[in-house]
This record gives sequence, C-alpha cells and structure tokens, in this order.
Amino acid sequence: MKNKQLIWVVVAAQALFLLGWAGWHEHVRATAPTVLLKTRPIDPRDILRGDYMILNYEISRHAAPIGWAGDETRAVYVMFKLEDGHGEIDEVQLHEPAASDRRLYAQAEAAQDSRARGALQLTYGIEQFFVPEGKGTPRFKTLEVEAAVSPAHRLYLKRVLLDGKPYP
Repeated sequence: MKNKQLIWVVVAAQALFLLGWAGWHEHVRATAPTVLLKTRPIDPRDILRGDYMILNYEISRHAAPIGWAGDETRAVYVMFKLEDGHGEIDEVQLHEPAASDRRLYAQAEAAQDSRARGALQLTYGIEQFFVPEGKGTPRFKTLEVEAAVSPAHRLYLKRVLLDGKPYP
C-alpha cells in the first residue's frame, strides 16, 4: 500500500512541476514588456516537424563591442532602443548591465560573423516559428515579431504579424 502512495506522490509532483513550468512561461508571454522586431524569413521544411520559418532579425547582426576577443561564442547583452515603434540595437555589452540601467535588454549568444569582419552574429532563441499544420507558408509583404522580454532577459515569441495582422 505504501508503494502505491509513493508512486502517486511522485506522479503528482512531476505533473505539478510540468504545469508550473508551462504556467511560468505563459505568464512571461502575457505580462512581460514587449519589443516589436523586423524580420527577414527563410522558408524551409522539416520532414519530422513540418513547415516552419527561420526568422532572421534585423537585430541579428551588429558590430563587435570593445573587448571582443575574436573566435569565441559567448553570451552578450543587447540593449534596445525604440525607433518608429520597432526595437533596434542601441548597444551590445559583454557584461550584464547594472541594476540602475533601466533600458530594455535581452541576452543573446554571439559568434563572429563569417560574412563581415568585426561583426557579430547574434541568436536569441526565437529564430524558428512553426507554421500551423496544413496552412503552408502564407504570402505577405512584411513580417514582424512581437517578442516578450522575460525577467531573466530572454526573448519569447509572443505573436507573429504578417502585414500588421496576427498570424495564424
């Protein structure tokens, strides 16, 4: 009898953990400050995962900050400024900004850009968007992403806008 109760406690703990984890991420998407990002999509297809878009953001390339040491890949902090309602890079820092700095920022992975000397390729973890099954890739003139900035300074896809309208 005791073993059965222990199994139920373990199963309940796992379920509560998963629900709490999913709830936290949904809370961040719903309540965190957002930034609108301009994108340039690429349209691949994955046999196992279906249709998706690789999102190449205008904030994915930037000049290397002072102190950048060449070939390593490392975490950097991207400070945003708003220009015409869209988030653009104000500055890239190698160290997390001081608590007194009130600018909106996100952590990114930076690597030397192979196409341009002295430039960085920045990845934020929101470079893929899976298209709903059976919809295919829609036609559009502009694609923008509204991204939420979590308290841990990570970006989350909140919604995708095609020609200014939410998709899907």
